Order: sequence, then structure tokens, then C-alpha cells
Amino acid sequence: MEIRARILHVFDGVTRLLGEAERAGYGLQGLALDAGASAVTLSILVPDGTDLSVLSARLARHPAVAEARVAAPSA
Repeated sequence: MEIRARILHVFDGVTRLLGEAERAGYGLQGLALDAGASAVTLSILVPDGTDLSVLSARLARHPAVAEARVAAPSA
């Protein structure tokens, strides 16, 4: 899965997104950061049947994360 997020504070936002992924036991495949646009993209491995709306809401609950969208990775 791919997570695209807008973050308000670069270090805090990235740390919180990575922490949530780690707590859930998801494997990290990649991370791309555009600090100028306050945007981060995480590529993670999630088990089949994962509720993406719950995952998105869980990631977006942190104050440093303005928005989090979860989708299949772009080609």
C-alpha cells in the first residue's frame, strides 16, 4: 500500500507515520519526502483484508499530520 500524507511538521509527521506503521507490524518498502511541499509518501506492506479507511484515519489522527490517504501503489 502507499500512504500519501501532508504533514505540518516534517520531523514530527514522518516520525509519527513511521511509528504507526511499526506498531501495526507493517513492513516498510520505501519513503519519499518532499519537505518543500510538506508531503511524504510511505510504501508499506499490509496484510490482505486490512481496512484502508481505518488505517487512513489512524494515521491522520496525529496533530502533525494534516491529511493521510491510503491507496494501492502507483505504477
